[in-house]
Amino acid sequence: MKKLLLVAAICLFSSALFAQLSSPISLGVHGGLVSTKLDANMNGASIKENSKNGMMLGAFARINLNKWYLQPELNYVKRKSSLEQSFMGADFTMDVETKSLDIPVLLGYKIVKLPLFKLRAFAGPVASFKIDDKIKSTFGDVEDGNFKDAVWNAKLGAGVDVWKLTLDVDYEFGLTDVSSEFLKKNKMVNVTLGFRFF
Repeated sequence: MKKLLLVAAICLFSSALFAQLSSPISLGVHGGLVSTKLDANMNGASIKENSKNGMMLGAFARINLNKWYLQPELNYVKRKSSLEQSFMGADFTMDVETKSLDIPVLLGYKIVKLPLFKLRAFAGPVASFKIDDKIKSTFGDVEDGNFKDAVWNAKLGAGVDVWKLTLDVDYEFGLTDVSSEFLKKNKMVNVTLGFRFF
């Protein structure tokens, strides 16, 4: 009886594993931290740019092509950063916060491909569409940052899959300026944890 149960358990596990491996498309959700530093240019003035942590929540599809894969995503991203400038002996600080809908399309390669473990590298463009933005100054003023409605970024990174869990770390950088004024390109480090449903 014990041998029969053991054989049945092995068959069920093997069937589930085979179904997972043979599926060309995976769907999942992920979320994590976004550390953002914003480049700025104020007519040659000395500016200190500081990174701050934001967050990301989203969903992804992974189209598996043997060791290669294509991964489109749909993410809600909240980014934060700050700028410091000295003016007439006083420090002037601006806290910048943006909310956007990001659509990355990533091409990845599975460096290590085992049934329950994968090591991946990926890169691709990101279309970022503004939802909201604001700038808060040292004096408590809150104003619209006049960010562009859409910008292009690019990202490259690496990730690991353990069973259905995914962990990705990537560097994302702006290809276009976020504003037509003094605010320039974003530079971001993203750490995300996800779960694949199948």
